[in-house]
Amino acid sequence: MKKIITICLISVLVYACQKEIAVTAPTNFTYSVASTICIQGTVGSSVVPTINDGRSAIKFTLSGIAVSGISISTGTGVLTWTKSLVVGTYNITVLATNSVGSISTIYTLVVNGNGAITAPSSLIYNPASTTIVAGTAGVSVAPTISDGGASIAYDLIGTIPAGVGINHSTGIISWSSAVVAGTYNIDVKATNSVGNTSTSYLLSVNNTATVTAPSSLAYNPASYSVTQGTAGSSVTPSINNGLGTIAYTLTGTIPTGVSINSSTGVISWSSTVTAGIYNLSIKASNSAGSTTSTYVLTVNAVAATVSFASAILPTLSASCGGCHSYTKTYTGVIGHTTGCSSIQDKMGTTYCTGARMPLGGTPLTAAYIASFNTWIAQGQLNN
Repeated sequence: MKKIITICLISVLVYACQKEIAVTAPTNFTYSVASTICIQGTVGSSVVPTINDGRSAIKFTLSGIAVSGISISTGTGVLTWTKSLVVGTYNITVLATNSVGSISTIYTLVVNGNGAITAPSSLIYNPASTTIVAGTAGVSVAPTISDGGASIAYDLIGTIPAGVGINHSTGIISWSSAVVAGTYNIDVKATNSVGNTSTSYLLSVNNTATVTAPSSLAYNPASYSVTQGTAGSSVTPSINNGLGTIAYTLTGTIPTGVSINSSTGVISWSSTVTAGIYNLSIKASNSAGSTTSTYVLTVNAVAATVSFASAILPTLSASCGGCHSYTKTYTGVIGHTTGCSSIQDKMGTTYCTGARMPLGGTPLTAAYIASFNTWIAQGQLNN
């Protein structure tokens, strides 16, 4: 009996302690491999992301305009894609939400048409700068990159400060305690078998621990487009904090429903933000001064539902039905809407192979092509 009572008391105490710990918004949301390159016609999935859930259940969702063929597990955050995706680069914004707030990150999916290796691109360090006191060794974060489908080798180029080096496999920059005081713009080149791309990293070495004004405040990406009624948030900005504690604020005209986390600089918007283009001004301050940056939030009005019967089928049948009988029925059309031999590809201006539809005829208007793409995005309704 004493043993049972003891166990019960321990359980009560553990529960009481847990109840006293406040729930917070999620943080540190990342995919350890944040990009994938695949060949058109293949299926795949991302790694499971890591996140600090703030002691509350997390729901993962896709933010922005939905792309047919890309989906997410709301419970695990694993992204999946089908073989129906057309050739292109997809910057997928993933939103992780708990009962207090949300955080977002970006996953890049590159779909190549023929499996060919391409030059690397989008080499980014986040943050892209560090301020230290002389005599302090350290390392940068690992960069993110679209590798073009081949292995990458990283090198420092230009004038390389004594005591600074790079890991040729990971791209992590390191510096020893011997680096003398100064400001160093370190240029990094990433190379694969086809080509290369480059970026820079700012290392500021101060003689003393004196706080200086912050600099190099940047959001990457620095803009986002959503459909009205969709909540979301920006990436965490990078900044050289000048050894001081940073406070972020929005300045100027602040749209209703838009706010900023004063500690992290993450901008958030609610589902109530009205349609429009908002040039947001952000100020980052420490005890020595401040710096500013901008972020563009575009909220698009919800597109009217496109009618297949009146807006899609008549033009398609008249323009393409002479050669392709399937363009005259709903069943035929939905069977040919994705891929390199699809209606969507052939009527566009950047088709994969062959000739543009209608063959030998007047190209369909940009307005019609936009309506056709919207109809697909809205779920290919038989309406």
